[in-house]
Amino acid sequence: MTRHRLPAVTAVVVLLLGGCGIPDETGVTEVGSGPSTGVSSGDNDTPVPEATRGTTKDRTQFIANYLEAAAGDFDTASERVKGFMTQSLADRFKPAPQPRVIRLTDEPSVTVGQEKVELSYELIGTLGKNGVLEPAAEPLRSNYDITVAEVAGEPGLFIADAPNFLLLSDTALAEKYEERTIYFWNTERTALVPDVRYMPRNLPREQEPNTILNWLIGGPAPWLRNAVEVLPEGTAAEGKVPAIDGGRLQINLNAQAVPAKGAAEALDRLRRQLQWSLRRVLPQYLELKIGHEEAVEFTGPEYYSSNLANRLASRPERFVVYDGKIARVSESTNDEEPIPAIPAEANKDVRTAALDTSTTHTYAAVVSGVGRSEALRVGAAPFGQPAELQVVSGLPAGRGHPVWAITPDGETEGAVGLIIANGRLYSFGARGGKAQPVPLPGGSGKISAVSVAPDGRRVALVVGGRLYRAVLTITGDGVALSDPEQLHPPLDNITAVAFSSESWLNVAGARRGRVSIIQVSIDGARQGPRPLDIGNGVVDYLTAYPTNPQSDEYQSAAVSFTIGTAAYDVLLNATQIGVNNLARPPAQPPAGKIPTAPFFLS
Repeated sequence: MTRHRLPAVTAVVVLLLGGCGIPDETGVTEVGSGPSTGVSSGDNDTPVPEATRGTTKDRTQFIANYLEAAAGDFDTASERVKGFMTQSLADRFKPAPQPRVIRLTDEPSVTVGQEKVELSYELIGTLGKNGVLEPAAEPLRSNYDITVAEVAGEPGLFIADAPNFLLLSDTALAEKYEERTIYFWNTERTALVPDVRYMPRNLPREQEPNTILNWLIGGPAPWLRNAVEVLPEGTAAEGKVPAIDGGRLQINLNAQAVPAKGAAEALDRLRRQLQWSLRRVLPQYLELKIGHEEAVEFTGPEYYSSNLANRLASRPERFVVYDGKIARVSESTNDEEPIPAIPAEANKDVRTAALDTSTTHTYAAVVSGVGRSEALRVGAAPFGQPAELQVVSGLPAGRGHPVWAITPDGETEGAVGLIIANGRLYSFGARGGKAQPVPLPGGSGKISAVSVAPDGRRVALVVGGRLYRAVLTITGDGVALSDPEQLHPPLDNITAVAFSSESWLNVAGARRGRVSIIQVSIDGARQGPRPLDIGNGVVDYLTAYPTNPQSDEYQSAAVSFTIGTAAYDVLLNATQIGVNNLARPPAQPPAGKIPTAPFFLS
């Protein structure tokens, strides 16, 4: 999903490296210029206290501390957990090294005078040494019995009996780890794809570049492997990454990191991948040395353009469908301008629509018509020009909201859109023709919602009331989905989903008997602080304009949804979008007509 709402960063000096490998005479080359981020070793380190056994005699708090003990250094997690145990239990405690991340579904059941504490939990997944949280293959809600006892002659409480697992609560995950995003090139090498990891907050700042570099060399999270390109086989760091010195971060990799064929392009992709992955700790200069070649120095924001999400604006263009026509919403960007790409004669009998952009074109998809004449019509046109909309054939009735996934620059032939029809997923291009079914591998059930991340490869789906993630792959046979992974947010009967940033989703479903919209991480493990209580109305459709990764906001403020045909904005509360919210409201509104089907220009 290519975004074009911010001015493109002007390319500066292009690094040219000769044909077979990197020339011996290559020296230090400055690419661009830019201010220092001011990051240096040890800056802004806020120690996170480790959970210790003897800090409380309150059993509930003691259990909370126990469920934090596995957080931090992966290799010593077992020893920290054993520090909570009686010697007898510690001697026989031999867990798997990956902590099980759990969400407590109720307060620990503590009974006065009894040692046994019962934990009701939901298994979220396991946390690996590489910072990847792998969602549980199957949803599991059950109970753990933990015995909390006192030991004669010893202060405080002890775990006398417990399951043979390293347990980590979701609250400890949020408090003890920092979400970090590393990046891999998609298989077409057109843009970077985010890969979310968890880094212990107590990791010293000077060790962060080494950790991130090791994550990159180790490859992407399993669910992304079909959609991204790994580093060349045999890539390895040569020594540790030294501490930042003089606003310069130096990384030394072996010769295998850059293949001889296409070395210039490969080095440019590598440094962009490193710059985005290290962005949180990146000083003014990245100095990259490959094998025995001379170091090459990079600086400035040129690398920003490799991440499509960086084109996202701080204030989007907003639309609804009103009285069968696409209309702009007031107080949004360009709210007095004509509808982009949609010819005036085609803006009628509209039910749902999607607009997206590349750096050169606007892409349109419109479900319009009445009864048997209803059809999906699509097209693309250079900025400022109307598109010639073509019919997409082969779709059954029950068409939902279209969404653009891939919107290429210049040539529109490779564009990919998605739409749900009669509970199945279909793909379409920008030139009409026949829609192609996109099979759901290993899955069954009715698909009710789909959302595509800004990178155009990662997809969130609602199938049979459950939330899944997958990746889109483009093959000679067309568009395919990877095996979906089920996520486990604290919701039941999920009905809608939308990406709200690179790594977070807005999800609608039932929560404690009420319909809610919550924010959850892309792995389903974490949730935002403010669930929105909708009441009893079922959210049929949810859309959001994701935040730019350069923003300090991890969640979008531009979120809309529908209940039935009524459209709502999400601010502190849900507010219905009325006729008075249109940029050009009619002088005499037709009776019974309300704005519906909200969407954003992506």
